[in-house]
Amino acid sequence: MNRPTRSTFRRGFTLVETILAISITAMVGTGIATMMSVLGSDATMQFDLRSVLVRSSTAQARLSAYIAPARCVLETDRDRLVLWFDDARDSDSVHASELRWIRLDRNLDRVSVDFINFPDDWSQTAVAITDTEHASGSDWMSIRESFRSRGLLASVPLAEDVSHLAFETESGVDHESRLVEATLHMRTSTDPVEVRLTESIRMHTPPER
Repeated sequence: MNRPTRSTFRRGFTLVETILAISITAMVGTGIATMMSVLGSDATMQFDLRSVLVRSSTAQARLSAYIAPARCVLETDRDRLVLWFDDARDSDSVHASELRWIRLDRNLDRVSVDFINFPDDWSQTAVAITDTEHASGSDWMSIRESFRSRGLLASVPLAEDVSHLAFETESGVDHESRLVEATLHMRTSTDPVEVRLTESIRMHTPPER
Protein backbone atom coordinates (compact mmCIF):
# COMPACT_ATOMS: atom_id res chain seq x y z
CA MET A 1 0.00 0.00 0.00
CA ASN A 2 1.50 3.24 -1.06
CA ARG A 3 1.55 6.14 1.38
CA PRO A 4 0.57 9.49 -0.01
CA THR A 5 3.57 11.71 -0.39
CA ARG A 6 3.54 15.31 0.86
CA SER A 7 4.85 17.68 -1.65
CA THR A 8 7.42 20.06 -0.15
CA PHE A 9 8.58 23.42 -1.49
CA ARG A 10 10.58 26.43 -0.25
CA ARG A 11 8.88 29.75 -0.24
CA GLY A 12 11.01 32.60 -1.62
CA PHE A 13 11.35 36.10 -0.17
CA THR A 14 8.49 38.40 -0.86
CA LEU A 15 9.13 41.84 -2.24
CA VAL A 16 8.47 43.40 1.17
CA GLU A 17 10.96 41.08 2.87
CA THR A 18 13.58 41.79 0.24
CA ILE A 19 13.17 45.55 0.63
CA LEU A 20 13.31 45.18 4.42
CA ALA A 21 16.49 43.11 4.23
CA ILE A 22 18.14 45.65 1.95
CA SER A 23 17.11 48.49 4.28
CA ILE A 24 18.54 46.72 7.33
CA THR A 25 21.82 46.00 5.50
CA ALA A 26 22.06 49.64 4.42
CA MET A 27 21.45 50.86 7.99
CA VAL A 28 24.07 48.51 9.40
CA GLY A 29 26.55 49.60 6.74
CA THR A 30 25.86 53.27 7.45
CA GLY A 31 26.28 52.69 11.18
CA ILE A 32 29.62 50.93 10.68
CA ALA A 33 30.82 53.69 8.34
CA THR A 34 29.79 56.38 10.84
CA MET A 35 31.49 54.53 13.70
CA MET A 36 34.71 54.15 11.69
CA SER A 37 34.57 57.85 10.77
CA VAL A 38 34.15 58.84 14.43
CA LEU A 39 36.98 56.55 15.49
CA GLY A 40 39.20 57.94 12.74
CA SER A 41 38.32 61.52 13.71
CA ASP A 42 38.99 60.78 17.36
CA ALA A 43 42.36 59.23 16.54
CA THR A 44 43.29 62.28 14.42
CA MET A 45 42.23 64.64 17.22
CA GLN A 46 44.26 62.74 19.80
CA PHE A 47 47.30 62.79 17.51
CA ASP A 48 46.88 66.55 16.96
CA LEU A 49 46.58 67.21 20.70
CA ARG A 50 49.68 65.15 21.48
CA SER A 51 51.56 67.00 18.74
CA VAL A 52 50.49 70.40 20.10
CA LEU A 53 51.50 69.41 23.64
CA VAL A 54 54.97 68.37 22.49
CA ARG A 55 55.44 71.44 20.29
CA SER A 56 54.17 73.86 22.95
CA SER A 57 56.47 72.33 25.59
CA THR A 58 59.41 72.70 23.22
CA ALA A 59 58.43 76.30 22.41
CA GLN A 60 58.09 77.10 26.12
CA ALA A 61 61.57 75.77 26.87
CA ARG A 62 63.14 77.63 23.94
CA LEU A 63 61.40 80.92 24.68
CA SER A 64 62.32 80.65 28.36
CA ALA A 65 65.97 80.18 27.40
CA TYR A 66 65.92 83.74 25.98
CA ILE A 67 63.35 85.57 28.10
CA ALA A 68 64.25 84.34 31.61
CA PRO A 69 67.95 85.36 31.60
CA ALA A 70 67.37 88.59 29.60
CA ARG A 71 68.02 91.92 31.25
CA CYS A 72 64.87 93.63 29.95
CA VAL A 73 62.26 93.94 27.22
CA LEU A 74 63.10 96.68 24.75
CA GLU A 75 60.04 96.42 22.50
CA THR A 76 56.85 94.41 21.98
CA ASP A 77 54.95 95.07 18.77
CA ARG A 78 52.33 92.63 17.48
CA ASP A 79 54.26 89.54 16.42
CA ARG A 80 57.73 90.43 17.64
CA LEU A 81 59.68 90.84 20.87
CA VAL A 82 63.02 92.61 21.23
CA LEU A 83 65.18 91.72 24.24
CA TRP A 84 68.34 93.13 25.73
CA PHE A 85 69.74 89.69 26.33
CA ASP A 86 72.92 90.43 28.26
CA ASP A 87 75.50 93.12 28.97
CA ALA A 88 78.52 91.31 27.55
CA ARG A 89 80.47 94.56 27.23
CA ASP A 90 79.69 95.53 30.82
CA SER A 91 78.67 99.04 29.79
CA ASP A 92 75.11 99.28 31.22
CA SER A 93 74.04 100.14 27.67
CA VAL A 94 72.77 98.16 24.70
CA HIS A 95 75.17 96.95 22.00
CA ALA A 96 73.99 95.29 18.80
CA SER A 97 75.47 91.89 19.70
CA GLU A 98 73.43 91.90 22.93
CA LEU A 99 70.07 92.13 21.14
CA ARG A 100 67.67 89.27 20.46
CA TRP A 101 64.72 89.63 18.06
CA ILE A 102 61.99 87.01 18.50
CA ARG A 103 59.51 87.16 15.64
CA LEU A 104 57.09 85.24 13.41
CA ASP A 105 58.13 84.55 9.83
CA ARG A 106 54.73 84.41 8.12
CA ASN A 107 56.16 82.94 4.92
CA LEU A 108 57.50 79.91 6.79
CA ASP A 109 54.99 79.80 9.69
CA ARG A 110 58.01 79.75 11.98
CA VAL A 111 58.92 81.58 15.19
CA SER A 112 62.62 82.39 15.20
CA VAL A 113 65.15 84.32 17.25
CA ASP A 114 67.61 86.55 15.39
CA PHE A 115 70.97 87.72 16.71
CA ILE A 116 74.17 89.33 15.47
CA ASN A 117 76.84 86.83 14.43
CA PHE A 118 80.31 88.17 13.63
CA PRO A 119 82.63 86.02 11.46
CA ASP A 120 85.14 83.95 13.40
CA ASP A 121 88.06 85.38 11.44
CA TRP A 122 87.27 88.97 12.42
CA SER A 123 89.69 90.69 14.77
CA GLN A 124 88.56 92.02 18.13
CA THR A 125 89.06 95.54 16.77
CA ALA A 126 86.77 94.88 13.79
CA VAL A 127 84.11 93.42 16.09
CA ALA A 128 84.35 96.34 18.52
CA ILE A 129 83.95 98.88 15.70
CA THR A 130 80.95 97.07 14.15
CA ASP A 131 79.23 96.23 17.45
CA THR A 132 77.56 99.61 17.74
CA GLU A 133 76.05 101.04 20.93
CA HIS A 134 72.39 102.15 20.89
CA ALA A 135 70.15 104.28 23.07
CA SER A 136 67.23 102.57 24.79
CA GLY A 137 64.67 104.18 22.48
CA SER A 138 66.31 103.15 19.20
CA ASP A 139 64.56 101.72 16.16
CA TRP A 140 65.43 98.07 16.84
CA MET A 141 64.02 96.70 13.59
CA SER A 142 66.09 99.14 11.54
CA ILE A 143 69.17 97.99 13.43
CA ARG A 144 68.28 94.38 12.66
CA GLU A 145 67.83 95.19 8.97
CA SER A 146 71.17 97.00 8.87
CA PHE A 147 73.06 93.94 10.13
CA ARG A 148 70.97 91.54 8.01
CA SER A 149 71.84 93.45 4.84
CA ARG A 150 75.54 92.97 5.68
CA GLY A 151 75.14 89.24 6.23
CA LEU A 152 75.77 89.50 9.98
CA LEU A 153 72.40 88.20 11.19
CA ALA A 154 71.84 84.60 12.26
CA SER A 155 68.55 82.89 13.15
CA VAL A 156 67.52 79.90 15.25
CA PRO A 157 64.01 78.39 14.98
CA LEU A 158 61.94 78.25 18.18
CA ALA A 159 58.61 76.86 16.94
CA GLU A 160 57.29 75.47 13.64
CA ASP A 161 53.83 75.49 12.03
CA VAL A 162 52.70 78.66 13.83
CA SER A 163 50.11 80.77 11.99
CA HIS A 164 49.80 83.57 14.57
CA LEU A 165 52.02 85.07 17.27
CA ALA A 166 51.30 87.91 19.68
CA PHE A 167 53.34 89.16 22.64
CA GLU A 168 51.95 90.98 25.65
CA THR A 169 53.53 92.30 28.83
CA GLU A 170 52.04 93.19 32.19
CA SER A 171 53.23 96.77 31.89
CA GLY A 172 52.45 99.42 29.30
CA VAL A 173 56.11 100.43 29.33
CA ASP A 174 58.37 97.80 27.76
CA HIS A 175 61.49 98.62 29.79
CA GLU A 176 59.55 98.15 33.04
CA SER A 177 57.98 94.83 32.08
CA ARG A 178 59.05 91.64 33.79
CA LEU A 179 56.36 89.23 32.59
CA VAL A 180 55.98 88.23 28.94
CA GLU A 181 53.06 86.25 27.54
CA ALA A 182 53.18 84.75 24.06
CA THR A 183 50.02 83.61 22.29
CA LEU A 184 50.62 81.15 19.46
CA HIS A 185 48.18 79.52 17.05
CA MET A 186 49.69 76.13 16.23
CA ARG A 187 48.59 74.47 13.03
CA THR A 188 47.04 70.98 13.11
CA SER A 189 45.41 68.74 10.50
CA THR A 190 42.12 70.54 11.21
CA ASP A 191 41.91 73.94 12.96
CA PRO A 192 44.76 75.82 14.67
CA VAL A 193 45.04 75.41 18.44
CA GLU A 194 45.70 78.48 20.60
CA VAL A 195 48.54 78.11 23.10
CA ARG A 196 49.56 80.67 25.72
CA LEU A 197 53.11 80.61 27.08
CA THR A 198 54.30 82.81 29.95
CA GLU A 199 57.79 83.57 31.18
CA SER A 200 59.30 86.18 33.49
CA ILE A 201 62.62 88.01 33.45
CA ARG A 202 64.51 86.82 36.52
CA MET A 203 66.93 89.73 37.01
CA HIS A 204 65.26 92.80 35.55
CA THR A 205 67.91 95.42 34.70
CA PRO A 206 67.02 98.09 32.13
CA PRO A 207 69.82 100.02 30.38
CA GLU A 208 71.01 103.22 32.03
CA ARG A 209 71.03 105.10 28.72
